[in-house]
Amino acid sequence: MHKRSVLLAGALGGLLALAVFWALAAHPGVAHAAPQPATAANITVTVKTGDNLGKYARLYGVSGASLVAANNLPNPNLIFPGQVIIIPVERTSTPSLTTPFYYTVLAGDTLTAIGKKFEMDGSVIANANGITNGNVVLGSTLLIPAGPHTHIAQKGETLKSIAAAHGTTWDKLAAFNPGITNPDVIFSGQPVYIPVRYNAAPLALHGAGPLPSATPSGPTNTTVPGATATATKPAPAVNPPTGGENWIKVSVRSGESFVTYVARYGVTGGRLRLANPHIADPNIIHPGDTVFVPVNVSFTPSRTTPFFYIVKAGDTTASIAAKFELATTTLTNANPGATFAAGSTLLLPAGPHLYTVRQGDTLGKIATKYGTTTEFLLTGNQLPDPNAIYLGQLIYIPTQYDKQPLPYD
Repeated sequence: MHKRSVLLAGALGGLLALAVFWALAAHPGVAHAAPQPATAANITVTVKTGDNLGKYARLYGVSGASLVAANNLPNPNLIFPGQVIIIPVERTSTPSLTTPFYYTVLAGDTLTAIGKKFEMDGSVIANANGITNGNVVLGSTLLIPAGPHTHIAQKGETLKSIAAAHGTTWDKLAAFNPGITNPDVIFSGQPVYIPVRYNAAPLALHGAGPLPSATPSGPTNTTVPGATATATKPAPAVNPPTGGENWIKVSVRSGESFVTYVARYGVTGGRLRLANPHIADPNIIHPGDTVFVPVNVSFTPSRTTPFFYIVKAGDTTASIAAKFELATTTLTNANPGATFAAGSTLLLPAGPHLYTVRQGDTLGKIATKYGTTTEFLLTGNQLPDPNAIYLGQLIYIPTQYDKQPLPYD
């Protein structure tokens, strides 16, 4: 079997995104938009390596429940490369502030120019389309995701008028823009962050109201799935919770969420929530906020828990990733903004891992190395015969959650 047959769709990648999506939304009193039926006009996606439903929810602005309902998925945590997923949003080329659409690249276009046109950072568009070199191709079609947007305030605008133009309320925008203390006073040129809205109706780019569309979306929802009706900015933590003095402490960066930390540190949303009682709403955290991750700071390499590593002379991103059985992108995504220079400290995430089969290995032995079972490994690998694996074959090890450290052999 060729290496490409190894399923790297992230069986547990779906779990990490959707477990937080829904586990955090399971509190009493939280309202959910009703799932909507899919139609022939909907966007369809062919699953690629590393995809999960959480990724699609963010790109297309649909809730996890709507995705599951549209695809009749028996297990939303298991999707596989080549599988076709229906996104319950109409495929359209009409620009919208709240729903995804497709755009054809014109002469002179750049990612920056396209982003400015649609109030979006160019990197968001690049990530949505797998663009790694920063270039766009004339005549190609790009997906413009549902958000997040960054609106540049114009003369005479207020947070209230911007909120109205984006079909939301000023207090919800204020929760994501802590630097704005007076909704009636903002300055020209000030960036205003507009979070992704889920199951929203299409909205014209310049606040002209809803677009005429047959998009099968649910009621307009101005918060992420599971958010409470009123958003307030939590006070920053000063001290860790009792008993957590040695826990990893994270300063939130732009674009991060509890989902980010579940994936990176291998802790469930429930444990992360309990470790951060100072955060009033786990769906709303802000750059600069402090989040405590209930994992002890450690420099001892572990296959099941995150740890820190000091870069040595001669190390490269690829060599470090290979040493600890990770994909290079897994390592870089866990260290946004890192230089990878000798002497710097990197976070090695809890997973997922890529194990290369060695002489004498069996699937059972590999499972033992990772403190799990053969059945668990089969969730992420398409193996015609689990008793017949070959030297050099890649075995995908999904991230495990709330585990004890397990050192490398």
